[in-house]
Amino acid sequence: MKYEQVWEAVDKLAKINGLTPSGLAKKAGLDATTFNKSKRIRTDGKKRFPSLESINKIIAACNMSFDNFCKLAEVEINDDYKSSIPYTKLSLLEDKGTPPKEAFSLAQWNRIKFPDMKHNLYAIEIDYDTDMPYDAGTTLIISENSEKRRGDKVLVVCKDKTVYIGKFIRRTARSVEIIGANKTKDNDLTIQINNIERINRILWISQ
Repeated sequence: MKYEQVWEAVDKLAKINGLTPSGLAKKAGLDATTFNKSKRIRTDGKKRFPSLESINKIIAACNMSFDNFCKLAEVEINDDYKSSIPYTKLSLLEDKGTPPKEAFSLAQWNRIKFPDMKHNLYAIEIDYDTDMPYDAGTTLIISENSEKRRGDKVLVVCKDKTVYIGKFIRRTARSVEIIGANKTKDNDLTIQINNIERINRILWISQ
């Protein structure tokens, strides 16, 4: 990437996450001045690139691949993009041929409009009939970072790509307990921590 493209990608990554370049730096654990305009030119007047370490930290903090970061320089970031969140279908999420971490590369998902857009949200559509407590056609808005409390609805994705949706009961050192994970009975389900890829809180459900 050329000098202008690298810095354009940094600015766009901040913008789509609702941040300033300083806010992006802080989100990644960097000094707030790392991406300031004044830091983009060296004292001798020559162009200064951000370090690869800094780039790796911001794309990790924003759950983006390096390839998609590079493509940002070519993407037009408008208001529709900023007020949208990553979106996929449940059947794609459960594809056994895709590792869980790769499946949750949110930067590669499509996007849907969500009026109350906040950081670290994504959407999943239940696109076929399942034993889960919601019918096909239901869309779930899910937060990666929200605190989970007893009674909250949660999405649990296991390392073997099994997906559960239910009410969060408790988390111990070794397991997570949820209730109501299917339509037919209000059963308790205990899932071992070492089998869980992620557990995220469901904020909103369309029915």
